[in-house]
Amino acid sequence: SVPPGWTHIGRLSPSHEVQLTFALRQQGMVRLARFVDAVSDPHSPRYGQYLSLEQVRDLVQPSPATLMAVLKWLQGHGVENCRSVTTLDFLECRMTVSTAERLLPGAEFHRYMKGQHSVVRSPLPYAVPKELAEHVDFVGGLHRFPAERKVISRAWAKKEMESRQHYGGRAAFHLGVTPSIIRKRYNMTGGDIGLLPNNSQACAQFLEQYFHQADLAEFMQLFGSSFGHRSQVDQVVGHQGKGKAGLEASLDVEYIMSTGANISTWVFSNAGRHESQEPFLAWLLLLSNMSSLPSVHSVSYGDDEDSLSLAYMERVNMEFMKAAARGLTILFASGDDGAGCRRVPGGNHTFRPSFPASSPYVTTVGGTSFKNP
Repeated sequence: SVPPGWTHIGRLSPSHEVQLTFALRQQGMVRLARFVDAVSDPHSPRYGQYLSLEQVRDLVQPSPATLMAVLKWLQGHGVENCRSVTTLDFLECRMTVSTAERLLPGAEFHRYMKGQHSVVRSPLPYAVPKELAEHVDFVGGLHRFPAERKVISRAWAKKEMESRQHYGGRAAFHLGVTPSIIRKRYNMTGGDIGLLPNNSQACAQFLEQYFHQADLAEFMQLFGSSFGHRSQVDQVVGHQGKGKAGLEASLDVEYIMSTGANISTWVFSNAGRHESQEPFLAWLLLLSNMSSLPSVHSVSYGDDEDSLSLAYMERVNMEFMKAAARGLTILFASGDDGAGCRRVPGGNHTFRPSFPASSPYVTTVGGTSFKNP
């Protein structure tokens, strides 16, 4: 179903090009799960003995039968413009809408808009031929809309409204929660900074936003005087636009570099993506295609678990297992709603978990609420 806020623009012409992601069935999943348990357990003799990306590929790559069946299916429909990843378990393919709708019976490609953001999705379910079902976990680029994180919590908005009423319509000026306040709350001293050259961290952004290096440098000049820090991101993976910096993108970069201070930082940016791409899925493919990555990834992203298919979530869990086998730590925001809640048609309330925060292969981080910081 189409999430609230997205406006239907119309069905795409048959000649319009789309990009789809085929998640190919992996091998060795039981062995991978055992390996992740062993390298993650401090009491195991294999603790910390992580794999390279190439070793992960040798463990999980699809069987020759799967690769042959999927390639034959695609080529039979004239799909030739495809690229794989190092682990060989994803294929990204470009094709016309008419080809995609023949390839995946039931699918119809439509354009939707939300503000300045445009996506191409199918409001209808798709099918794959019966003989392909055992070889393909899911096809990305058809159903899932970009998830959006709330910028301001309800509590903060309510507080600001009360403040305006108290001051006759004028808000009381407050700088908010600056890096020094966070560091003090968590008992971090000026010595709690990264000192080893192999320390590294990254944040990933999926809202088609970007940060500015000049803004980051100015932020650190204003708020970083009490701790050793860096004022530049070392590497941006993806496109950096030249327009106005995004609030979410700036917030993520400035605060990871204030708490994880003086640590080499990368940013995974999704600005300028193809409108039929899924930003989160594109990031997962990057993890399967880059042999050298930061050790810690912080991700402010989440979907309601009940909006996702079981096949999709199980496969994403496998991707996190692949990352864990390489020694990568992935942190996800727990969301703005605590455990989460929704009303079901019968009128009762039920829990509404957020995914990937609910995945057993990531570390989920809750928020800290400040009163008069």
